[in-house]
Amino acid sequence: MLCRRFKIANVTTALYRSHRSISEKTLSFTKHGLRESDFAPVIFLHGLFGSKINFSRHSRKIAADLKTETYCLDCRNHGSSPWYNTMYLSELCEDVVNFAKQQNLDKVNLVGHSLGGKQACLVCANKPELVQSAVIVDIFPTNFTSTLLDETCTALLLLDILNLQSRNEASRLLANQIKAESERNFILSNLLQVKGGGWKWRCNLDTISQFTEEIRGYPDNVSVSPTNTLFLYGGESDYMTSERVEKTKELFSSAQFQKVDGAGHIVHLDKPEQFYTALKNFLLTYGAM
Repeated sequence: MLCRRFKIANVTTALYRSHRSISEKTLSFTKHGLRESDFAPVIFLHGLFGSKINFSRHSRKIAADLKTETYCLDCRNHGSSPWYNTMYLSELCEDVVNFAKQQNLDKVNLVGHSLGGKQACLVCANKPELVQSAVIVDIFPTNFTSTLLDETCTALLLLDILNLQSRNEASRLLANQIKAESERNFILSNLLQVKGGGWKWRCNLDTISQFTEEIRGYPDNVSVSPTNTLFLYGGESDYMTSERVEKTKELFSSAQFQKVDGAGHIVHLDKPEQFYTALKNFLLTYGAM
């Protein structure tokens, strides 16, 4: 694929001139387990700036406990998956549908955190026959107007990663913009040290920064989903509001809501045992075909 290169704040990146459907190339993924039960396979979808390793522990446990196969995906422009110059929510939805087709999965359970939760919501709305059940982690199918994501992307682009000494230094430089240390560490897991000196981003930060409005949003006029869906949110997270719950109920006719006390936005990292218990119990009830 042809590309052109440019520099922002001493960071060399690439923008691709042409866009190809992700269906031409498989998303990077890790698979656990074998299907030996009636439980549909489980696909885990990470959040923005995440990767397939984020749900690895829970994926292994679900595969063992439910005796089914599980998949942890790298979203487009993240981890080891292909980079593209677009990141529309409709494409993220299509990526999951295409992945299921490539793996010959006729029915799946979806688990998605944050942006991965929006992915899962759209698959439930646009391809309901594919989804057995869904667990949406600390996000809702609504628009978010905060400019925090834009400010975060700007701060990351301004990091002089070619001369950075360590992730600890990067964390210190970002502390004023990203207050929570756990969230800084989560984002900075995308910094990879380059042999010979310097660092590089594992995620396509340039495309992400150009699509912040799209990522914050949610499409209008989507179909109502009949999928049994659990919206699992952190008790300390500010994503949960009564208005968002009411909007979610309009879009998901079988929605359930559960709070994880003491957890912030990254529920599965903040309270991993409580998260797993809620996830497993829901899948035991609704995840079998």
